[in-house]
Parts: sequence; C-alpha cells; structure tokens
Amino acid sequence: MSGITGEFVSLIATIWHRFSLSKAESELLADMLAPMDEAGEDLSGQLEFDMEPSDFMFTLEQLAPESKVP
Repeated sequence: MSGITGEFVSLIATIWHRFSLSKAESELLADMLAPMDEAGEDLSGQLEFDMEPSDFMFTLEQLAPESKVP
C-alpha cells in the first residue's frame, strides 16, 4: 500500500512549493499519485541496477526493444 496520502501531499506542497492545498485537492492528488507509487514499488524489484548513472543507462539499453534500423 502506498504511503502517499492527502496529508502527505499537503505537507509536501507546503514545504516544497510554499502553498496550501484544500483537503479535497490533497486527497485528489494523493488518489492520482498513489497508484503510480505502488506500480513503481512493484517494478523496483525487477530492475537490476544501483544508483550509478552508467549502470542505469546500461540497464535501460538492455530493456529497450531491439532496433530494426539497418
């Protein structure tokens, strides 16, 4: 289950963007962000790279479909 809640979204908006969201706005954004967070968590165990950019790029190249350009 995602940790992204309306309260979390409201806090981030206040700290990072210096504005306040209504409860309804915070909940709406949380409802949109939580599924993406959960999908990312589900897939994160399948990727085999660490935080180094070279490993990241190598992994992306391995995951890319093969090009049919001559």
